[in-house]
Amino acid sequence: MGIVVEVKYARDGDLDQGVRLALEQIEKRRYDERLRENGLGKILKYAIACYKKKCSVLLAR
Repeated sequence: MGIVVEVKYARDGDLDQGVRLALEQIEKRRYDERLRENGLGKILKYAIACYKKKCSVLLAR
């Protein structure tokens, strides 16, 4: 199993948009590609957005 994590700081406090942007970056830059090339079939993608002391997490497979 592989894990990809992308963390964004939501400067405007919009955590929902922050996690969407983090997931878009994971997909656009194909961060999981090398893991798949090494034979990992199951890869968890965590998109995380933080603002001050708040945090939002989105898990994609």
